[in-house]
Amino acid sequence: MKYNPEIGIFGMDVVVTFKRRGGYRVARRWLSPRKVPEKIRVKREEMMKFMKENYNVEILEVG
Repeated sequence: MKYNPEIGIFGMDVVVTFKRRGGYRVARRWLSPRKVPEKIRVKREEMMKFMKENYNVEILEVG
């Protein structure tokens, strides 16, 4: 079946990873790595709201 952009992505699982601009090197550095601070982490609800508002995306949550 050829892709039809009018239908969109249907029947596919899509995984997207988001992170803020700064602070993640703290966890990945070789010398004295630490956990990423809570205020820098991106919350699930925050990103769902961002995607709905900015990209007009319909998000379906499946158990």
